[in-house]
Amino acid sequence: MLTAFLSALAALAVLSVFLTREKDEMDTGVLQKPAMATQIEYLAETMRQSVEAIASHPQTLACFEAGNSEACRTQAVNLYALNREATLYFVQEGQSADLLPGFLSGGTRRLVERAARQNSAASAATFSLAVSQPVLNPEKNRLGFVVLEQGVPQLQTLFDTLPLPAAGAYAELLQSQGTESSVLMRRGNQAIKNSAPASMITLAGTPWKIAVWRNGTANLQAALPYLLAWILLSLVIAVFVMAIFMTLRNKVIDNLKIMATLINDMRQNKLRPDYPINLVEFESPMKTMLKIAHVQVGRQKEATSQAKLDHLSKVNNRRSFEEKQAELFKTLKDGWTHSLLILDIDNFKQINDTFGHEAGDQMIVAFGRALRENLRSSDFIARLGGDEFCVLFPYTPLDRAQELCDRLRGNMPEMVELIPGVSHKLSWSGGLSEYSKSDSQENAALSRADAALLEAKRSGRNNTRIKAAA
Repeated sequence: MLTAFLSALAALAVLSVFLTREKDEMDTGVLQKPAMATQIEYLAETMRQSVEAIASHPQTLACFEAGNSEACRTQAVNLYALNREATLYFVQEGQSADLLPGFLSGGTRRLVERAARQNSAASAATFSLAVSQPVLNPEKNRLGFVVLEQGVPQLQTLFDTLPLPAAGAYAELLQSQGTESSVLMRRGNQAIKNSAPASMITLAGTPWKIAVWRNGTANLQAALPYLLAWILLSLVIAVFVMAIFMTLRNKVIDNLKIMATLINDMRQNKLRPDYPINLVEFESPMKTMLKIAHVQVGRQKEATSQAKLDHLSKVNNRRSFEEKQAELFKTLKDGWTHSLLILDIDNFKQINDTFGHEAGDQMIVAFGRALRENLRSSDFIARLGGDEFCVLFPYTPLDRAQELCDRLRGNMPEMVELIPGVSHKLSWSGGLSEYSKSDSQENAALSRADAALLEAKRSGRNNTRIKAAA
């Protein structure tokens, strides 16, 4: 749609230029000058400059001031020797038919007399150019004229090279004679002379003009370059619009992909540092989406984190423990070793029965905090239920896990304040085991650790027992 609109504007512009050109030619009657006109005008201008130089030459001035015929003849002969294609005449002011030897009479004298009256350049016989220039003394008084005449024998050849606008056009070379004009040469189909107005080409400095008549075909041919220009311009516009369209289309697609990436990242609860947008129209919606994304991902992470944590002890819950255990169990086939510790708070039921469930909850809170503070950051702590906790030691063999258990027992607080004014001794029993590649089930190590815990309780509590894989 945009291409068609711009192409239509281009057509109107080209048509306007064409019509303006046609109107100018009709109004002025002038065509663009061909090479023929340029050559003839150059010759006329050269002659004009030459005759001006001769008229202002000191010897020419001396000749006219002295009225010395011999001196004028000598000067004319000398100048003729410089250009044998031209003829030079000296005519004194007011001279009658008794001209000095070497001077023309008849038509040329009449030409000179007419030039004297008009005080301007004049022209002479057919196929030749003649230019006159007044000779002035230092007081600017006119002493006479210098006339330079030169033939143009190649005029027919030059006229034959005149490029006509079309095969059906017609042209004439005209020579001005007073108020009338005579036809010197003709070319083309004379039948169209009365069917169309003539366009004139004036040859400056000469008595000649070229008249050209063009029929409808010529007008069409004259319009052809403008039609081709419009077609070319339309192609350029089409390519330009297509390039802009493709660039904008690609940018829009890129920005939509970025926004789709943001939505996908929101679904996965992970945002990237930057989402580059290169169109201003997308900046505001993208900022709004980013704000929503940060809020949503933050809430989702918080909800996910809360879903994986035990609300009381602030350690991982049983579901998280099962996911972590499954993850570690898959690495056994690669030769990795992991250990597992189950802990029970000693006499927890007695605390609940004696001091109430609020005191029991406080013991759970204190025990979870103690585990977090005294274990490695890589150790996975979880509450399985009630007062039963579990610690996974990833990539840790059984002997190293035993050392960690002993250090944990040594660092645990001895007393815990359950409620204001009431404290209770903190002790725990533990069962330690190791995951084995021979285990067929994920909970095999958990079962062994649970059996070891039972032995620790039967042996008086407040100790850790170990049960390795068979």
